[in-house]
Amino acid sequence: MKHTALSFSKTNLQNIKGIFEEKTGVELPSRRTLRRPVRAAVILAAALVCCFLLAAFAVNLFSSLSGDDVGFSAAYEGNGIVSIVVENRSDKALAFQPKLKLMRWSTGEEIAQISDDVVFTGTKITANSSGTMTIDLSNAYDTNALEEPLTNDNYYFVLTNNNFLFGQDWMCTIWFSEPVVTPDAPIPPVQADETILRAIPEDLRDYFENITFDIDERRALNARYVQSYTNLFAQFDGTIVPSVSPLPLLVDVPSEVIFDSSVSEEGQRLLVGQHYSGSHANFKLLATKQETALTVSASLPLTNYTDADTGNYLPLFYIFMYAKEEINAEHDYAFIHGQIIRFSDLAQFKVYEDGQYICYEVSPLIYSDLTEYVQNFVSQNPDIRYDRQAQARVENIYHYYKEHLESLLFIKQTKQFSFPSAN
Repeated sequence: MKHTALSFSKTNLQNIKGIFEEKTGVELPSRRTLRRPVRAAVILAAALVCCFLLAAFAVNLFSSLSGDDVGFSAAYEGNGIVSIVVENRSDKALAFQPKLKLMRWSTGEEIAQISDDVVFTGTKITANSSGTMTIDLSNAYDTNALEEPLTNDNYYFVLTNNNFLFGQDWMCTIWFSEPVVTPDAPIPPVQADETILRAIPEDLRDYFENITFDIDERRALNARYVQSYTNLFAQFDGTIVPSVSPLPLLVDVPSEVIFDSSVSEEGQRLLVGQHYSGSHANFKLLATKQETALTVSASLPLTNYTDADTGNYLPLFYIFMYAKEEINAEHDYAFIHGQIIRFSDLAQFKVYEDGQYICYEVSPLIYSDLTEYVQNFVSQNPDIRYDRQAQARVENIYHYYKEHLESLLFIKQTKQFSFPSAN
């Protein structure tokens, strides 16, 4: 029998290498490092085949990214045994791997195992059907500790069919005992700032007096407010100039400033948030419905979390930007928080100006007293931990930016800068 030798030219090798890198995202060594081109080409070809097989296998797996849906109902049977009714709402079969993570809801922490001896049965659920999967945790966890009642909290499993990859892991709530639920304390009504209200025309004042956190009520109030200021504009003898929205404006967050000594130096930047918003802390429109402001916020710590990157952001500063070519300071007006204000009167709030834009920080038109403003916000968010340390953090952020805001603002196009997001 005649054997034909397998040979690969440089072009063959480069083509295979290019395909492999494109499909896998792995950059291979350059040609000059391959001292044995035939052997290297065979390895590349084999790797490429494996890549294609793995990709094809992954595509066929049950995944929420492909629209596959699943439902869970878990029950603790005692002695470490959990039964989970799994509803497979997909045309694909679902096969769970015998692995899980047990998490605590309030803190997001994973519960430590005492061994990896978790036993699964009934892990395969056929398409468009339901089945019961049983999990035995008795040898893997301290079940006595799990059965201790939690107060306003619970556990959940993270289950997977493919090594907890995104789209192929699912959360399933589980109670190991009856939870202790404390009734929510009634949230006191927020009192509107009387000093601010007196400056707002009577036709619009009711909107700012009526503070509600019900979404439907807020929408109705907003709709009436939009109609009210539209009527006001129609009768107004002057030019009202809208602000620039969306804004190309950002604020720097210096890394060397310590706002809270209980947080690491790396975490200081996370204590200051910046967002584009059309409403303030009480969900009232800052200007017209179409306008937004840049807000600079302080992150208030939460009761159940200690990480610097978890918190509830309270806006402290509200910055509007206007195109200079569109305004005449003596004759034109801005509409901010229910007030029609001449631009010459806004000059006291100016914090930025260049050849194209001018910016005003208008928090004095939103609230008149910082302490009262913060307390109102905290009273509406019982998950906030507002102690002396948190109070000092807010005051440090407020006073620092009050003093340095003018030097920290910049236009996006003139400076490359990345900052931590909030939500």
